[in-house]
Amino acid sequence: MDNRDKYGMTHEDWVRLDAMTDEQVSAAALADPDALPITDEQRAHFLRPSPVKTIRQQLRMGRETFAAAYGIPIETLMAWERHHAEPTPAELAYLRVIEREPDVAKKVDFAKAS
Repeated sequence: MDNRDKYGMTHEDWVRLDAMTDEQVSAAALADPDALPITDEQRAHFLRPSPVKTIRQQLRMGRETFAAAYGIPIETLMAWERHHAEPTPAELAYLRVIEREPDVAKKVDFAKAS
């Protein structure tokens, strides 16, 4: 059994890699069919994480916890995170409040305010 690190490399792999020039490393990477560069067409299909998902993750909250804490229906939250729906300008403003003042946003009962 060989000892591979978290990158799947052995000590001998690292020694070989360290002995290569940058040009040799680039050429080897381009020759590897599993490591081909991403095309512009492929890149066009990538989606950035939704703002709500980024905020939720920054707060280290699960979907159910976040939705319950801030009075957002779980179905709405999931649709926003999956890019199936976009928050309205008012909802985006509320998300910014959550991002900047999460404890204050938890104390406000928006159901009574509307």
